Amino acid sequence: MKNKNINNVVDLPDARLAETDGSVKKKQSLPIHLSVLVICTELNVQLALSSQFNLITNVNFEFSDQMPKHLSQFDLVILTVNSDKDNYPLVIEKLADQNMPTLLLGDGIAANIVRAAMHFHVQDIIPFKNIEQELFNTLTICANEILKEKKVAPIISIINGKSGSGASFITGCLGEISADLCQDEIALIDADLHYGSLADILNLEANYFLTDALNEIDKLDNVAIKSMMTKRKNLSLLASKAYAQLDNEQNKSFEHLERLAWKIKLNHDLVLADLSRGLDLLTLPLVSISSQFLIVVQQNIVSLREAKALIQQLTQVMGINKSAIKIIVNRYSKKVTNITLNDIKKALAIESVFYVSNNYQLASSCTDLGYPLAKLTENKIIHKEICTIIKQTFPLKLPVEKPSLFSKLFGGNNVR
Repeated sequence: MKNKNINNVVDLPDARLAETDGSVKKKQSLPIHLSVLVICTELNVQLALSSQFNLITNVNFEFSDQMPKHLSQFDLVILTVNSDKDNYPLVIEKLADQNMPTLLLGDGIAANIVRAAMHFHVQDIIPFKNIEQELFNTLTICANEILKEKKVAPIISIINGKSGSGASFITGCLGEISADLCQDEIALIDADLHYGSLADILNLEANYFLTDALNEIDKLDNVAIKSMMTKRKNLSLLASKAYAQLDNEQNKSFEHLERLAWKIKLNHDLVLADLSRGLDLLTLPLVSISSQFLIVVQQNIVSLREAKALIQQLTQVMGINKSAIKIIVNRYSKKVTNITLNDIKKALAIESVFYVSNNYQLASSCTDLGYPLAKLTENKIIHKEICTIIKQTFPLKLPVEKPSLFSKLFGGNNVR
C-alpha cells in the first residue's frame, strides 16, 4: 500500500543509523519469529521504526497506511497515533475482534484512545521518544506471550561430515521411522540445494518446493505452508529442486528462509533439516535456529578429518554449544578394527556417538526404489539402530514398549 506523507514532524531518534558512540549496535534476537504490521502514515516514523527493527533479528515488518482486511499473516500490529482526529478506538476494537496483539505508539495520546486501549487489552503504549529504549523489550514481552500459546517444534539439522556420508538417507530414515513410532507431526526440510533427493528416498511425489515457498512467503500463513507440503500421514516434506542453488534470481529469496522455517516450526512437533551438502551460505539460517546437530560420518580418516573441521566451524565460529552436537557413524562395521567408536569419540571430542550398520544392499533399495525403511523385511538391525537414535535424541511422545516374555524371564536391563 502507498504511504501518505503528513506535514507534521515528530521528535524521534536519528533514523539513519542506530548508533551511540560511533559503533554499530549489536543485533538482538527475539525468542520467536514475529511478523509485525505497522499501521503508520508518517514517513519519519517509518524511518525511525525501520532503523530500530533492523537492529533486531527474528522479526519481519511491513508498513501500511490503513488496516488491511486480512491479518492472518501477522503476529502483531503496531498502531501509530499522531492525532486524535482519526477514529483510533474503532481500529483498536477491530484489531481486538481479530484477537490481534496490538501496541500503540505515540505521544500525548488522547484519553478516549487510552481508555479504548485499556478496554481492549492493548499490550503496551510506547511514547515516540522512547522507541529506541523500549521497542525491543516490548516486542520480547509480546513474543513470549505469543510463545506461551503456540507449540514450537525444535529443528534438528542432519549434516554430512564429509560429502557422500549418507545424511539424506539418514534423514529419510529418521523421519520415516519417527512418524511410524508416534502420532506427532514430523516435518522434513530438504535443504540439499544440489541434489534434493529426499522426495525420491521417501517415494513421495513433490509438486511444491522450497523455492516456491520462499517466493510466496508473504502469501503463506501458518496453515497454508502445512497444506502445501508433500504429506504421508503425519510425515510432511518440503522438497528441494535439483540444482536450485544455480538460479541467482531464486537465491535472493533465501533471505526469507528463517521466516519460512518459523512457519514450519509453529505447525509441527519436530522438524528435521537435511543439510547433506554441509554448511552453505544460503541455508545457514537453518543452522542458526537448530537446537541439535547430527553429523554423519564414516569409518575413515578423511571423513573424520573433515567432520572435525565442521565441528570447529560450528562451535568456534558460529557459537554452537558442543553438547548440541551428536555423531552418527553411517555404514559402520565392526570388522574395521583400526577405527573404533571410542576412537571416533576421542578424535571428534563428542561424547554422543551412534552408529548405523553397513548394509549397502538395504540402503540402495531404500534410495533407488523409494521403499520406506520401516516397511522393509530386512530392516531389523538398522531399524533398531535408528530407533535408538530417535529415542535418545528426539523430543517425541513415544509409546512405552511392553517388555517381551524373554526379557521378563532373563532380565532386560542391559542398555546398548
